[in-house]
Amino acid sequence: MGVLTDFVVVDRRDAQRVCDSACPSKDFTGLDAKGIDPVKLATLYAVLTDTEFNPSFISGDPLATGGDEGPWVVEVTPDLVQHLAKLDTNGVAAAAAEWAKTEEFSPKYDNWPAEAVHEVLAELAELCGQAVAAKTSVLMWMSL
Repeated sequence: MGVLTDFVVVDRRDAQRVCDSACPSKDFTGLDAKGIDPVKLATLYAVLTDTEFNPSFISGDPLATGGDEGPWVVEVTPDLVQHLAKLDTNGVAAAAAEWAKTEEFSPKYDNWPAEAVHEVLAELAELCGQAVAAKTSVLMWMSL
């Protein structure tokens, strides 16, 4: 079973409103990114910064939660948002190619085709660009 995930551009003070939404990517400026989870984001950060994978990359308490079974809302780290916002078309393609090769997208786990990884990364980078321009946050809504 995959995790339902939406990314939205919104002030972090609106985390509870995002949490209460049945479909945040439609209720706010956002992206439906089913299957992207904190581990995949940590892997993406490692790819973008040429650093080792850090499993505690997105840690700490959620900004809002709907209970033990979710949904949960966390803030995407501003550093990752900045890195994604700076990617141009070539940067997205290069990062997507590397990200798609990671174990998290392999047949052992989610088995994503490289084109799907590229598509979600391009959309996420665009969303991060919007957040940076608006000087606001990117929140990640997840539910089982």
